Parts: sequence; C-alpha cells; structure tokens
Amino acid sequence: MRLYIDGAWLDLSKWGPSHPGGEKILKRFDGKDATDAFFALHSKDACKRLTKLQAAQSVAVKAMPVPRGAECSDLDKAYHELRDRLEREGWFERSFLHEFRLISTIAVLVIVGTCLAWQCPVLSAVLLGLAMQQSGWLGHDMCHSRNSAYCDKVGPWLSAVVAGLDDGWWSEKHNTHHVLTNHVGIDPDIDNRPFLFLWAPPKSMDTAMRPFQHIYFLMLYSLLYVSWRIQSVQRIWAGGDKFEMARMSINYIWLLCLPLSVSIMSILISGFLVAIVVTLSHESEDMKTSHEPSFVKNQFETTRDIVCPDPVTEWLFGGMQYQLEHHLFPTLPRYKYWRLVPVVRRWAKDNGIEYRADGLWGMLCMHVNTLKSVGSTPASDKSLDALSDW
Repeated sequence: MRLYIDGAWLDLSKWGPSHPGGEKILKRFDGKDATDAFFALHSKDACKRLTKLQAAQSVAVKAMPVPRGAECSDLDKAYHELRDRLEREGWFERSFLHEFRLISTIAVLVIVGTCLAWQCPVLSAVLLGLAMQQSGWLGHDMCHSRNSAYCDKVGPWLSAVVAGLDDGWWSEKHNTHHVLTNHVGIDPDIDNRPFLFLWAPPKSMDTAMRPFQHIYFLMLYSLLYVSWRIQSVQRIWAGGDKFEMARMSINYIWLLCLPLSVSIMSILISGFLVAIVVTLSHESEDMKTSHEPSFVKNQFETTRDIVCPDPVTEWLFGGMQYQLEHHLFPTLPRYKYWRLVPVVRRWAKDNGIEYRADGLWGMLCMHVNTLKSVGSTPASDKSLDALSDW
C-alpha cells in the first residue's frame, strides 16, 4: 500500500494492520493522493510523525510518479488556506465545560428514564432513546477529536455504555464514509442493500420490494441502532477484545434490567432519530461511480445541511445537521458548527461552488423522491464492480 501524502509517497504495507482507522481505508487509497483526507482526520502528533515516515522512505518509493489528481486546484488551495486560518483562530480547540454539560444532560436522561421505566414505560423509552441518540452524537464527536486526552478516554465509554456501540468498529466504518463520501460500492453509509437502494442495482441483487422503498423506509430507519449494535458485537467478538466486551456488557446488563418493551422501544427511537440525520444529509446528493480526487469538491457535491425549523430540533440533531461543515472539518467540535456556517457559505460563494442546504421538510420530500425514482428505475445488466469504476 503506497499512498501519496503532502508531496511524498509512503509505503504503509507493514504498518497497515495496526492503523487505528483500519487497514481497509489505506487500501482504498493505494496509488492515490490522500493528502487532504489525511489532514482532515489526523492529530497534530500524527502530522509530525508523517514527516519522519516520509524521510525514511526508500529511494524507489520516493521516485514514484505523482498520481493523477494530486496537483492542487485553486479550489483545493483555497480550502487549505481556510483550514489553516481556522487553526490559527482556535476553532479546533475544545471546551471541557461545554462537553461536561452535554454529558450531564445525557446522565439526567438516563437516570430519569430508568426510574420511570416501570411507572411510565412510553415516556421512559423516549427519554432513554434520546439519551442513546445524544450519547451517540457526543461519542462520535469525541472519537473524531484528535488532540484531546479526555475525549480519547471518555468517548469510547460513552458510546459503549449508553449507546451500545464499539468505537473501533465505528472508526473503521465512519472514516471511510468521511473521505470517500457517496462513492458507490465503497462508502458503507449509502449501502443499505437489500432493503434500500440509492442506485439501480444489478439484476442479481434486485428485490421485489424495491419499487415500494419510498413507502417503508421510515420503518427501516428505526432499525439503524439495531444494525450498528449487531455489527459492533460481531467486531468485538471476532477481535477478542475482552476489555471492550466488558465495557459493552454494562449497556446490555442495564437493558436487561429494564422492562423488555422499554429496552426495545428506546433502541428503535434512538436509531430512527440518528438515521433521519445521516440519510437526509447525503442520500439524495451526487453518487460517485469513480474516484473524486478533490477532497473538498467531493464534500460539497455529496453533502447537504439540514436547516432546523426550531430550537428543539436544533438540539435534537446535536450539531450533525451541519453535515457539510462536519465533513470539511471533522475534528472541529460539533457545537461550533452553527457559528462556522456563515464562514463556509461566504467561502463557497467566493470560490464559485454550490453550498447545499434545505429545510427538514424539503429534504424529507427530496429523499422520498430519490427512493421513489430509484425504485422505478430498471435493474442494471452490469455487476456492482462494473457500476463503480474505482
């Protein structure tokens, strides 16, 4: 695996298996420029180690030709300047007090929801569903953090104990989504086969239910956390990580102590609330059937912000409604995105690229139309590999 990063080649074949973000994402960039993807997701310490790795490369690796698309366009250069400016202005610095307030809110939801589980099961399920959803958002944000010791420690516990999700599984899956957003056959977040399709599938993968997917999709979205929990357990079991097993077991012991109806409903509610955000923001945007070498261009073409209609929805979506800002700067704390919106809007206008944002209802209608359109498109004679010219 040879990746081109910041003007030099790196041979990561031996180091790949120990990569915290998983080896698969490195293989995706074999022979390609991964500069912006690297700087978007890595810590300052990793950036320092990059220089040492570049210096240690063999002469043969250094002599490899520059890959296609590695030359910076004016748009790429402007993005680098914006990122550097935000670094200088302190946008990436985190607030412990702000995050402590968020954790306190989650704790209150868990405690009150648990206490009401036998007297008011429906209200309990709603409160616990909100707690799982909000812990998922905050755990997601903390796991994205690359320069915070307390986030490295708290994030995995929050995700595992309250939401029942493994941060290692999430990191491997989610980082691929971030750097190869909406790439057909590669981005796991847009691959919901055989239940939902975002492009006409090969005939061998088609189902009789596809024409009706715009009708039943909301019901399936409630199963998101069920799917993620199963995948988390599978990864931990396969890896034999006993510490993570113990951490995750706290969540399941807690759920087993609750009435079964409350446990099930809370997981379904949390999954539905998360699914609405992650699907509306990407799944009606451009689908990439070949590699887009420009990181910033890819984010603008595959991501749309959700404009929340009221303060309640604004809190509920937890900053993840600002998906474009999040995808451009994933290590920036999510509670700063609302202030970053006018900066990115102005930057997009100055650089002649479309900034996509719509209200919640408009995006839901757009999503229904996408599912309906794809559902009525004839299946393809091509295989999945042929559909995606990676």
